[in-house]
Amino acid sequence: MSALREIQLAFASAVLSGKFDEMSKHLCVPNSTPERRLSIYRNNTLSNLNGAMRQVYPIVDKLVGAAFFDQAVRQFILECPSSSGDLNDYGDHFAEFLAAYQPAAELSYLPDVARLEWALEKAYYAADHGPLELSRLGMIPPERYNDLRLTLHPSIGLIQSDYPLQEIWRVHQSDYQGDGTVDLHAGTVWLLITRRELECLIEPITQAEYIFLRCLHEGNSFIGAVTAALANDESFPLQERLALRVTQGDIVDFNVIGDDH
Repeated sequence: MSALREIQLAFASAVLSGKFDEMSKHLCVPNSTPERRLSIYRNNTLSNLNGAMRQVYPIVDKLVGAAFFDQAVRQFILECPSSSGDLNDYGDHFAEFLAAYQPAAELSYLPDVARLEWALEKAYYAADHGPLELSRLGMIPPERYNDLRLTLHPSIGLIQSDYPLQEIWRVHQSDYQGDGTVDLHAGTVWLLITRRELECLIEPITQAEYIFLRCLHEGNSFIGAVTAALANDESFPLQERLALRVTQGDIVDFNVIGDDH
C-alpha cells in the first residue's frame, strides 16, 4: 500500500467499519496505539454523521425513538458512506435505505417522511434565483412552444405519497397543539416543497399540477407538460396555475431548444 489515495481509502474504510487490523500495520503512533487512535477517529466520525442525520431527520427520529434512530443511522453510515466533505450533502439516500431496512418494515410511511424532510433540507440550502423575465418570455411565438422549457426554482421538490405527509409533519412541530391524531389512510397527496424568501414551505397541489410541474422539473417541453396535465384532468386551469407559479417565484427561467439564450 503506497499510493496516497489507497491509504486514504483504507483509512476511511477502517474508520467506518471498525476493522482496524490491516490499517494499523501502516500507522506509527507515538505514546498510543494505532487501534486507539483509529477508535477515536471512528467515534468522532460516527458522532458527527449521526448528529447531522438527526438534524436533517428530526421527525423520523421522533417517530421511531432515539435508540432505533441511532441503530438505523449506524447501519446507514456503513452502507452509504459520505462522498462529500460537506455534512449538508449527507443523507440523501436515507429514504431508500429505510424502505429496505427490515426493522422498519412495518412503518411503511417512514421512507416518505424521510423524503419530505430531505426535500425541506435541500430547499433550505438551495441557491437563490431572480424572477422570470416575463418580457423575454412574451417574445416567444406560440409555434415555438414545443421547444420551450420552463425552469423551476432550485429549491423546489415534488413528492407524491400514499400517506398524509404534511399532517405528519405538522403534528410534530414544536408549536403544535392538538391530540396528534393522523389518519394514515386519508389518501394520496401531492406536495410541492419550496423556499420563498427564508421560509421553507409544504404546499398541497392537485395531481394534474404535480404532473405538470414534474414534467417541467424533468426537462420536458412546456407543451409536453401541458398535455400530460390535461390528460390527467381536462379541466386543469393552466393559465391560473401558470400565473401563480410565476408570481410566487416557483418558475424562474426558460430556454428554447435551438436558440442561443
